[in-house]
Amino acid sequence: MMSTSTSVMTQRYSHSPGSLPGYHCRMLTVSGQREKILTAYMNLLVDSGVRGTTLEAVGTTCKLSKAGVLHHFASKQALGAALLAELQAQARVDADNMLGDLDNAVSYYIVSSQDRDSLLERLVEAVYRLAQTGDTDALDVLRECREGWFDALVRAIGDPAVARLVLFVGDGMNHNALLSVGAVDEKFINAESTAEILGAIQDLRG
Repeated sequence: MMSTSTSVMTQRYSHSPGSLPGYHCRMLTVSGQREKILTAYMNLLVDSGVRGTTLEAVGTTCKLSKAGVLHHFASKQALGAALLAELQAQARVDADNMLGDLDNAVSYYIVSSQDRDSLLERLVEAVYRLAQTGDTDALDVLRECREGWFDALVRAIGDPAVARLVLFVGDGMNHNALLSVGAVDEKFINAESTAEILGAIQDLRG
């Protein structure tokens, strides 16, 4: 049976993950035209992969020439570096928000992991695409982000083993959220399954 505290957490975060407190809809490290360009770069990486993410494609998306893109970012490498910096900033704020509300950190992490369209999740996916090409800087940033979330979960739970389990559950729910896109009768990622998982985690915490 789900405990009262778990029930409260589930109710608090039963709405759309994108509206959770701490979510950012705008980038933190760039603004104006640079934000527009970096957003286009991120979306192209997610939707078209590294090969499809050319400077020309970024420019077309932003209604700029290649030279216009290079006016704001000196090279494709500079775009990549800016993307890593943005993910670091967003993930740091996300982990800090968890640390600021330890009672609800687990439910926040589980529910927010299901929103593949949030800015943070798209940043993670875009940087993951770079890491798959052997980009060691991208891989280092992803590891740094994971460490921040793990540390927050350890603080919230008090047990590193259970915290690691929650981390992996979040990853698994994120993956299954992709499989659930367009599903007519979704039984794996929904409010009921989320409540069951949070209840199981609460039981493990004792």
